[in-house]
Amino acid sequence: MKLYLLLVFALLLKINVNSQNTNLSDYSYVVVPEQFEFLNEKDKFQLNSMSKFYFEKSGFNAYMSDSVPNFNRCEGLYANVEELKSLFGTKLQVVLKDCNNEEIYRGQEGKSKYKEYDKTYQDALRKAFNSIEMLNVDQKDVRIVTNHNNPVVSKEANKRPAMEAVVKPNVSRVSGNLLPDSKFSNYTNAGKIYLLRKTADGYSLYEETTATGDGLLLKGKIVVMDKVVRYMDASGKVSDAAFDASGNLTIQNDASVTIFLLAD
Repeated sequence: MKLYLLLVFALLLKINVNSQNTNLSDYSYVVVPEQFEFLNEKDKFQLNSMSKFYFEKSGFNAYMSDSVPNFNRCEGLYANVEELKSLFGTKLQVVLKDCNNEEIYRGQEGKSKYKEYDKTYQDALRKAFNSIEMLNVDQKDVRIVTNHNNPVVSKEANKRPAMEAVVKPNVSRVSGNLLPDSKFSNYTNAGKIYLLRKTADGYSLYEETTATGDGLLLKGKIVVMDKVVRYMDASGKVSDAAFDASGNLTIQNDASVTIFLLAD
């Protein structure tokens, strides 16, 4: 019996030591798939886009799997979100693996009991990322491989090399926040088209609709202050707002996350 307890203790000690030795900041980036296995379509309930957003918020250099530049594959992590069996509500868990498909990290469970599918999945995902945010990850610079002998180091997360000929949105920075410079920008969300107009104090967000005379319905305003970017909808509800390096807009509050994709 004593031998059995010693073996169990040694195994637990090994697991604990391995987890402590695994520093996610030692990796350069994380790749998020376009679709998770437990769902039947790409970015359903915006869970994949939200995962990328949460990784970036937690100190990772995050990329969707369809837009990863030419990086050293084994310098990155590969993310997945798993749905756990539950009799009541929804449980999600974030898993990170290395280039050899070895599990590096498994986060705490995120639980939610909303009845609506989109709300319960988004809420569970947000809670699942709480444990990752607490890790204080600060990933190192991304090395872009141009050829076998000449890697290029990128100083910014999600920055693509010029040789890829990718047209990036015009953005500026205010206290670390990326902000569009264009006077007008088009966005899409859930099949609808939106117009973002730059104003003196931030931006105004309109939905294109035939219900109004000019074809635009004001949805809310984005206010840019010294170190804060906030979104206030037409009813006065305030949420956090952020633009990523691709120009996409994310609006987040305690209950949900909405991502507006920058249209070409």
